[in-house]
Amino acid sequence: MANNRPPTRTANSVAAPAISGGEPSDPLHQRVRDTIAEGIAAGKYHAGAKLPSERKLSEELNVSRLTLRRALKSLVDDGIIRAHAGRGWFVSAGPIGEPANVLMSFSDLAKERGFHAGSRVLHQTVRPASLDEAEALAIAPGSDLLDLRRTRLLDDMAIAIDHSRVPVTVAPSVVDFDFDLDNASLYAILREAGAEPVHCTATVEAVPADAEQADLLYVEVGAPLLHFSQITVDRTGRPVDLNDVHYRGDRYRFRTHLLART
Repeated sequence: MANNRPPTRTANSVAAPAISGGEPSDPLHQRVRDTIAEGIAAGKYHAGAKLPSERKLSEELNVSRLTLRRALKSLVDDGIIRAHAGRGWFVSAGPIGEPANVLMSFSDLAKERGFHAGSRVLHQTVRPASLDEAEALAIAPGSDLLDLRRTRLLDDMAIAIDHSRVPVTVAPSVVDFDFDLDNASLYAILREAGAEPVHCTATVEAVPADAEQADLLYVEVGAPLLHFSQITVDRTGRPVDLNDVHYRGDRYRFRTHLLART
């Protein structure tokens, strides 16, 4: 007959740490979640650090793997940690931002910050330019444009929705679709075509996420986004990219230098 009695604690047993961060009536996974979050906030696990294995965490906190995973999923939903398939759980980094007054591609920015940049192509086609697009890009209405819309990722975390329109005359090779735009840098493609981006004029405003944006960026409908509307030019002053980017407001920081009038 199976012995269903609980195991006897010996004199040498070490008590598991108490789960903090909530009232006793709170669900156990919520208290586990709060305990881990408090450890992160206190600096026990720094930004970008890998958390201990699930086995070790469950032992440290004296909870089942199922309870731990519910707690970790809650932390992911709140943007406090992120999951990497086959690699484990990592503390999310704070908001990223370009150096003040420096034009950088998303890929170069990610590399400088120690992240892996990626994309999910949402839309990629060649179509005629509208009147407004033609005026912004200084081309004839109806000229061919590469219309490219992507979700931009840092270490598999959705950061922004990027919509670029590039005149085909600027980089004719883009119509061949030979580039892996899930991983390639559009700025690098433009450089190779002799149209290196060197200057950008941008308008920045805060906007609420609509239903599609919320779904793509894993935020609530109405969550704050930073909308960048920008025109990028090459060394000759030729417009090479008409771009709209919507960044998660909690994952991107915009910096600039302002000078007083003299």
